[in-house]
Amino acid sequence: MKRMNTVVLAALLASLLAGCGTARLTVDDGRQLDPYLLSEMRTYGAGARAVRPAIVRSAALHDKGCSHQYELPFEAMTSYGLANEDQKVAWARTLGVNERLSVIAADRSSGLARGDVIAQVDGYRSRNSLKLLQALRDARDQGNPFRLVLAGGRAVTVAPLRVCRGHVVLASPFRPQVQNYHWRYAVHPLEVFQRPLTGDEAQWIVLWTQGLSERGGTRMKTYAFMMGGLKWATVFALGATASSAAASSRSASAAAGGSSAGQAAAAQLAGQAGSMAARSAADRATLSGISRVAAGVFDRADAWAFRNMVKLGMNPRAGLTLHEKLLGQGLYGNAFVLDDERLAAMRVLTEELPEAPRAAAASPGRR
Repeated sequence: MKRMNTVVLAALLASLLAGCGTARLTVDDGRQLDPYLLSEMRTYGAGARAVRPAIVRSAALHDKGCSHQYELPFEAMTSYGLANEDQKVAWARTLGVNERLSVIAADRSSGLARGDVIAQVDGYRSRNSLKLLQALRDARDQGNPFRLVLAGGRAVTVAPLRVCRGHVVLASPFRPQVQNYHWRYAVHPLEVFQRPLTGDEAQWIVLWTQGLSERGGTRMKTYAFMMGGLKWATVFALGATASSAAASSRSASAAAGGSSAGQAAAAQLAGQAGSMAARSAADRATLSGISRVAAGVFDRADAWAFRNMVKLGMNPRAGLTLHEKLLGQGLYGNAFVLDDERLAAMRVLTEELPEAPRAAAASPGRR
């Protein structure tokens, strides 16, 4: 009898442990949450919904001269792996996202809708939604059509879009003011998406991001290469100093000189950044590294976006309307509030338009 009780208890314990291992999906339990965080999450969702159709439209440029990447006609996310319960509930409340990989924005051409749950990517399935998300990115970057299976069993074939390089990335709701510029992507602060964007304004953001990569990529890569070379030279020098005490002493002196030179260069860059901040409503003095280099070619991205807006038959004045909208809200920490020089250059571009496009540029942007 005692042995029987032991077996029953063991079986019960195993059952309980198995139940504990079953994934529990987060639901909105109505708890009190930070209203600011909820607002930023809603802004994130609205921005994603505005930008995704604009990314799809940008594929119509068929620009053979630019560096290319692949994009998807939808965006998906998951709260899998988050430890903070409040954050998980906030995602569920604002965007309907839980531990499963869920669509939060989709262009009509995708065959998907907001709320669809992705269960399988190109034959791959996993309970770990982060791995499933990585499989989705890998399938995107292959550039070939692939098959998705949704939670209900429906299958959808997705064809990645070939567009000019420059992923549009929205800042995280947990760090909404972050902005970062690179030749592969640009992270835009959520303030850009605070007010509803017209279709033309969303298109401007996408084309501007691509234009920054296309017109400023070489300069950014050169900076990255030079900085990488300097770091390697420093590492090599540190390795060489181990040969003798005298060499170490000479190396220390040289390093001190290099440090002084670095401080002088930093001071010069700070002065340039301060000058830029004085000329621009956007506080780009906070940018550093590659982002600071990118800020020097923002005007080239303006011109690239302007000309490609015309090619797509969209309102090329959208960059100006976005500037005015953000300026009116006192939102300066982004790339789309123009300084005097960029503003003057944009107006010159508008004046160069033929009469018909100029009239379209003066009309309100589409929604």
